[in-house]
Amino acid sequence: MTSFKYYVGASIDGFVADEAGDTHWLRPFRELAGFHGDLQEFFDGIGAVVIGGKTYETIVRDVSEGHLQWPFGTKPVWIFTHHELPTLPDTDLTFIRGEISFWSRDIAKSAGAGDVWLVGGADLAGGFIQAGILDELTVITVPVFLGSGVNIFGRNAKAQLSELKIRELGDDIFASSYAIS
Repeated sequence: MTSFKYYVGASIDGFVADEAGDTHWLRPFRELAGFHGDLQEFFDGIGAVVIGGKTYETIVRDVSEGHLQWPFGTKPVWIFTHHELPTLPDTDLTFIRGEISFWSRDIAKSAGAGDVWLVGGADLAGGFIQAGILDELTVITVPVFLGSGVNIFGRNAKAQLSELKIRELGDDIFASSYAIS
C-alpha cells in the first residue's frame, strides 16, 4: 500500500526555511555523505512526488539558473498551485488545484508500487496532516540555529506521532522518523 511521506530538512530549532522562505542554508548539508545517502535510500522507494507551488518555483528557478539539476528524474510530480507556473522539458508534471483529499487517490495511483514524497512546502504538509493523509514524517535535523522562519508544518496542524526510528547520519546530523496517527 502506498504511503504519503514528508521527508524534510530542518534547523535545530525546527525551521525548514528562513524568514524569506529560503532553504539555501540547507544545501551544504545535503552534500554530506550521511545526509545524501539517507536521501538517496529514501528516494529509491518513492514512486511519485507532491510539491507546493512556491517550492516548485524555487526549484525551477535554481534549475534554470544552473544551480541545481531537476531532482525528481522521471517520477511523476504533482504540483498544488493557484497560479500558472512554468514547465520544464522532459519532466512528468501535473498542476492541480483543490482539496488534497480529492487528489490523493490519483497521486497514490501514479506512485505505482512506490510511496509518495511530500517535498513541501510547509503549508502543504500541514494541509496533508489536516486531511489525515500524511502517514510518515522524517525530519533531518542539521546543526544550524535560524531563530525564526517557516516551521515544519506552516499552519496549525496537529497530529499524534509514534517513533519509528532515529539515526545519526554523521556531521552532527540526525534523522528522526515518525508514524502519524
